[in-house]
Formats: sequence, structure tokens, C-alpha cells
Amino acid sequence: MRQMRLLSNQDIRPKLSEIKARSFGGVSLKKRRKVKRPLQPGRVHHVVFKSSKAKGKLSFYAHRLTVQRLLQQKARKFFVEIKDFVNMGNHLHLKVKFRDALRFQQFLKSFSALLAREITGARKGKPFGKFWDGLVFTRVLMSRFEELSLRGYFTGNHLQREIGYREREEYLKKWNQFLYRLRQKRGTPAR
Repeated sequence: MRQMRLLSNQDIRPKLSEIKARSFGGVSLKKRRKVKRPLQPGRVHHVVFKSSKAKGKLSFYAHRLTVQRLLQQKARKFFVEIKDFVNMGNHLHLKVKFRDALRFQQFLKSFSALLAREITGARKGKPFGKFWDGLVFTRVLMSRFEELSLRGYFTGNHLQREIGYREREEYLKKWNQFLYRLRQKRGTPAR
């Protein structure tokens, strides 16, 4: 019942074209690099940093203290509020809120560069090469329903990290059924 109160009347499930218009980055962005990153100060954003090379000793999880330290430092410096984050070893999920788009872009650039440098040990005269799979993925969350959905996804990823993949899948199946029933009660059409 508590989740029902979190949702507002503006909660309408977005169409795929709207999602693409609110998303930017990731490995699938090849020919659209010059398109402006859609950012909306004051709204919650889902951010993903991904690297296929982050395995074993280069894993984000192996460097979890460094990740947390840099995340806190850069968030404080650029006035970015980290609402939640999940370290999955080869990628990081963040749920963030900010007031200034330029500072947020500086945060993305600074955090990704310093993190790659600290993990790989790269420095002047000792390059590592390309570390990130693509541009940082960002997505604007437009409704409380999307925030609720992301909360479940983050919880599932935490479960995978702590218990295992099968438990994550079972949790997400139940969570998605809950979201489906919630949409049905509110009269929002399901896809």
C-alpha cells in the first residue's frame, strides 16, 4: 500500500520513442555522438558506466573503496546528489539528481577519467588504452513509476551481487508482476 502513495497522477508509461529521446550514450550510440545529451536539472537520472575490461584485478568491485571515494568526492565537487548506486563489477549504475547540467557533465567526464586512471594505473608515459565500452549512458526518469521501477532493478542487482543471478531473476519476476498489478489498478495500459 505504501508504494501506491508514491505514485502521482502524472504517471503514464512512456512510449519507446520517448525513452530514446530521454536517453543518451551507451555502446549502441555510434552515429549520434553529436546529438546533445538530454538532461533535465531537478529530475532523477539513471546513469551507467560500463567497461568490458573491468574484470579480475581491474574490476570495479575489486576497487570498490576507490569507486566510493571518487564518487563522493566528485559528487560533492560538482553538486551532484547520489541517491543510490550499484557496483556490478564491470558496470556501475547510479541514480542521481543535479541542479546544473554543465556541472553534471563535468562530473561525468571527471569521474570516468579519474576512475579509469586509478583502476588501470595509467599515467603519463604509461598509457593503458581504451577502457570504457562507450559513452556514459544517461536516462531521464519522468515519473515516480519509473523511479519505482528503477528501485526494483537496483535491489535486484544488489541481490545478484550478494546472493546470485538466479535470486535476482526470481526477485525481478515478482517485482515486475507487482508493477504490472499496480498499473492495472491505476488504469494505465500495459505493453
